[in-house]
Amino acid sequence: MRIRLYALAKELGVANKDLVEKCKAMGLDVKSHSSTIGEDQAQAVRASYGKTAPAAPAVPAPEVAEPAPKPKEPAKAKEPPKPSRPPRSSRAPRRGGPPKAGGPPKAGGPPKPGGPAKPPAGPEAKPKGPNRGPRERETHQAAEIVRRIELPTEDTKVRAYGPHVRIKERRGPSGGRRRPRRPTRSRRPGRGGRRSFSAIAVVRPTKVTVDFPVTLRSLSHATGVKVNELMRSLVSNGIMFAMNDPLDDETVSFLAAETEIEITIRRDRDLESELAANQAAPDKPEDLKPRAPVVAFLGHVDHGKTSLLDAIRETHVVDGEAGGITQHIGAYAIERKGQKVVFLDTPGHEAFTAMRARGAQVTDIVVLVVAAEDGVMPQTEEAINHARAAGVAIVVAVNKMDLPGANPQRVMEQFSRLGLLPAKWGGDIEFVEVSAVTRNGIDDLIEVLAIQAEILELKANPDKPASGVVLEAKLSEGRGAVATILVQDGTLHVGDIVLCGTAYGRARSIQDHRGRTLEAAGPATPVEIAGLSGVPAAGDAVSAVADLDTAREITGNRQRREREASFAERHHVTLENLFDTLDGTVRSEVRVILKADVQGSLEVIRKSLNDLSTDEVGVQILHAAVGGVNDSDILLADASDAVVIGFNVVPEPSARTLAEEKKIDVHLYNVIYNVTDDMKAALEKRLAPEKRQHTLGHASVRRIFRVSRAGNIAGCYVTDGKIVRNSLARLIRDNVVIYDGKIESLRHIKDDVREVPNGMECGIRIAGYNDVKEGDVIEAYEIEEIRRRL
Repeated sequence: MRIRLYALAKELGVANKDLVEKCKAMGLDVKSHSSTIGEDQAQAVRASYGKTAPAAPAVPAPEVAEPAPKPKEPAKAKEPPKPSRPPRSSRAPRRGGPPKAGGPPKAGGPPKPGGPAKPPAGPEAKPKGPNRGPRERETHQAAEIVRRIELPTEDTKVRAYGPHVRIKERRGPSGGRRRPRRPTRSRRPGRGGRRSFSAIAVVRPTKVTVDFPVTLRSLSHATGVKVNELMRSLVSNGIMFAMNDPLDDETVSFLAAETEIEITIRRDRDLESELAANQAAPDKPEDLKPRAPVVAFLGHVDHGKTSLLDAIRETHVVDGEAGGITQHIGAYAIERKGQKVVFLDTPGHEAFTAMRARGAQVTDIVVLVVAAEDGVMPQTEEAINHARAAGVAIVVAVNKMDLPGANPQRVMEQFSRLGLLPAKWGGDIEFVEVSAVTRNGIDDLIEVLAIQAEILELKANPDKPASGVVLEAKLSEGRGAVATILVQDGTLHVGDIVLCGTAYGRARSIQDHRGRTLEAAGPATPVEIAGLSGVPAAGDAVSAVADLDTAREITGNRQRREREASFAERHHVTLENLFDTLDGTVRSEVRVILKADVQGSLEVIRKSLNDLSTDEVGVQILHAAVGGVNDSDILLADASDAVVIGFNVVPEPSARTLAEEKKIDVHLYNVIYNVTDDMKAALEKRLAPEKRQHTLGHASVRRIFRVSRAGNIAGCYVTDGKIVRNSLARLIRDNVVIYDGKIESLRHIKDDVREVPNGMECGIRIAGYNDVKEGDVIEAYEIEEIRRRL
C-alpha cells in the first residue's frame, strides 16, 4: 500500500516541504508533497523521525454506548417527574380554532382516545411518559441523536434532493413516518414561530467527471464540496489558487486524494491537431501523381519581372499596374509543349518584403530576374535570401538583353560573389539570357524550368481533401469575400467546406486566372473561390474539412486565441516602466483608418506605416479592413480625430457626403509608396526641431551704473564676437553661470544700438536681473532651430 507524502507529513507533524527534502536526502524518488511512497519506505521515514506506524484504530461496537450520567443540579433533582400530557380533546383549543373531529393524530403524540395503540417499532423504542426514568430518557435521547445523524442504511427511507444531497426522513418512536404539523399562524415564518428541520446528511460521490479547464468552482459543483473547504486544503499545503483559476493536473490529483473522490478530467477534442495530423499523414506511393511546378518571379523593382511573365503568357498585365509596378500577387498557369507551369508574380518594390517571402515559401522554383545593364541590386540580394530560406531551386533570368548596355558577364560575376556559381562555370545555377521586349530566350527559360521540375520529381495525391495556401484575398461587391488560393495537395471541388485561417465557408464557385468556372481544382492549381465568412489573411493555410460544425469550431478557437494574444500584448504600468509610459503618452501620433482592395496590400501598407514610427512621432492604425470607405469609417474618424486612407478603393456616396459634413480628410491612393511618402512628410512636420546653440560674443563688466527707473546698467567692454540686442545672454561669475536670460537694452555712449562689435564699449541691461557685479562676463548667444527628418 502506498501513501502520499502530505498524509505522512500530517501523521508525523512536520511540514510538507521538510518531509520532501528529507525523502530526497534519503534517496527516495519524490517530486512534491503529492508524490507517493511504499509502506516500507514510509516505515523508514518514520524511523528517521523516531516514530513507528500508528496502530489501526479499534472498530467500535454497533450498539450505542451508554453515556456517562451528567451531574444534575440540586433543584432539578428534587423535582418530581412531569405528568403526561392529556389528550387534545381535554385541553384548551388553539388560536386557530378547535381541532377537527376525526382527524389523524399528530406524529409523536399520544394515540387518539378509543383508537388502537400501535406497538413500538423496536426493542429500543419506548413510549414517552412518567414511567421513563431520567437515566432512560438520557439513553433514549442519545440514541435518537445518533439515529438522526447516522448515514442512511438499507431500511432507511432516503429522499434525493439533487445529485449529491439526500435527506433522511425522521421517524417517530413507533417506526412510522412523522406527519409534519400543519403550520399555524404563530408558527409561520416571520411571526416569531419556531421551525424544525430534518437532519441532512450529504452523500458525496466517489467518482466525478469535470470538464477541462478545471477550477475550484467547477470542482465544487461536481463533487459537492464547498469551495472554501477545497481552498483551505490547498492553503494548508502551501498551494495558492483563486476560485476561477485553472488548476493543473497535479493539483487536481491532490484534491482528489484529499476528498477521497476519483476525479476524471474530460478534455475536448483537439480538432486543430487532428486536422494537422490528417494532412501530415504520409501518402501511399501508388496514390502520388506528377504535378506542375510552381515558379515565383523575384527580383529588384523595374527589372522586368512582370514584363517577362507577360511575354510568357502573351498578355499585357503590366499595362494595368499603377505606377508600372505590381501591387498584388498574381498566380497564372500556362501550358506550353505539353508542360504545365504555374507562375507567381510577386511585387519587387522594397515595401513588399513580406509578400515576396510568402511567394518564396509556396513555390518549387524561384526565377531571379536581373536587368543585364543594372546587375545585382539590394532587393535582388534580399530575394536570394528568401529563396535560400525556403530551400527551393534557383534559376537566374538575365533580362533586358536587347539594351545596348547589357553585360551578362558582369551579372554572373556578381552572383558568383554571392555564392551562386553559374552552370557554365561548373556550378549548379542555370543562367538564361532573355528579353521581354523581343521575346528572345523565352522558350529556353521554359525548357530549363521543365528540366528542373523533372529533377525535383514533384508529385501530389489528387484523391484526398484539398490543402493549400491563400495568395490573396479581397471583398468583392456581389460575391462577398473572395480568396485567391493555390491548391498544393488534394483536389478542391465545388461545394467543399473550406477553412482559411479565421474564415470558413462552402466553396460556392471556383474560377481560374482567366475567369473560367471550374468544377474541381487539382494540385498545383491557382484558383479563386467565393463563399467565405470573412476575408482571410494572405499566407493563411487552406484546408477542406468534413462538415461546417468542425470548421466553425476550429475558426472559433482561432479567433479566441487571436483575441487572447491581442489582450496579452497590453502592458500594465509598473514602477520599472513608469517613466517610459509617461514618455510614451506625449508622443505625437497620426491616427489612421486604412481601407484597401485586397488583404495583401493592406498588410504591406500597415507594415510600411508602422515602420515610420519613432519615439517622438508615430502612426496609430485604428482600423484596417478590406473594402470601400463607408459611413462607419467616417464616424470613427470623426470620433477619434483620424484621417482615412483608401488604397484602390473609393468612398460610398453616403460616406463621401458625410465626410464633407464632418470635414474628414479622405486620401485615396493607387501606388503604395505614395502613401508612405505623404505620411512621412506629415510625421516630419510633427517632429520637434533640432536646436543648435551659437555663441555670438562675450563682454566683460567694467563698471555698474545704478539708474533709479531702469535699474542697474552694466558698463561692458566687448572682448570677442559681438553683442546683439534681444539675444539670449548668460551672466557668468567665476566660471559659473549665475543667470540665464535676455538682453533687454543695448547702448553705445547715449545711443540705442542693435549690436556692438568686438573692441567697443557698451551698456547692457539684462531683463529681470539687477545683481550684476564688476568682473562678471556676459555671454550673448542664439539658438537655431533646424527641421528634422525621419
